[in-house]
Amino acid sequence: GGGGGGGGGGALTKIFVGGISWETSEDTLRAYFGRYGAIVDCVVMRDRHTGHPRGFGFVTFETDAAARAAAEVRHDIDGRAVEAKVAVPKDGG
Repeated sequence: GGGGGGGGGGALTKIFVGGISWETSEDTLRAYFGRYGAIVDCVVMRDRHTGHPRGFGFVTFETDAAARAAAEVRHDIDGRAVEAKVAVPKDGG
């Protein structure tokens, strides 16, 4: 669980990271994307039944500038070409 926190005026600080290797962990993503800015949260999505990584995750930065910088370039993590793009929150109006 844990708090939620107040949204900072809808700043787009989260990026979607797709195409990651099964070997890639939260620690790997945090270490890699930390070069773009301070990281608030980092998660690799896993199958809820098997626990296997699903090949994508999310990294949340402290600033939208860091998220934009990370989303503007192609990445190579654990030998895989990885796609990063700013994740737009799906607010229901």
